Amino acid sequence: MILTALLAAACSPPAPSSAPPATEVAAALDVASVEAPIADARVTSPLAVTGLAPGNWYFENQFPVRLVGADGAVLAEAPAHPRVSWTDPGDKVFDATLNFSVTADTPATLVLQEDMPGEGETPRETRIELVLTP
Repeated sequence: MILTALLAAACSPPAPSSAPPATEVAAALDVASVEAPIADARVTSPLAVTGLAPGNWYFENQFPVRLVGADGAVLAEAPAHPRVSWTDPGDKVFDATLNFSVTADTPATLVLQEDMPGEGETPRETRIELVLTP
């Protein structure tokens, strides 16, 4: 009889826990992250840029990417495009290609900028320091 009671207890479903299991929720990005190039890289033209950007950075399937010289001059500019539709929810992998011409090593900043921020809001940016090489 004791053996039967032990077997019945072992085969019974576990008692419900008082708290439901915690679930992880991935936080959406607020700014773009750059996979390539890495910060302080020495790069040549054409420069391939890849990374991940929030879905709300895109307007009509793109957002602007620029190379800016130390003096503030724009050395190159091109749109970044997502690999999937910009209307799909969530963060999106993007690609951009920038063509530039320099005659000597040139410090520059890669600037990725949110396209069409809310009214009165400053566009969010991601900046990466680079060295452009001939």
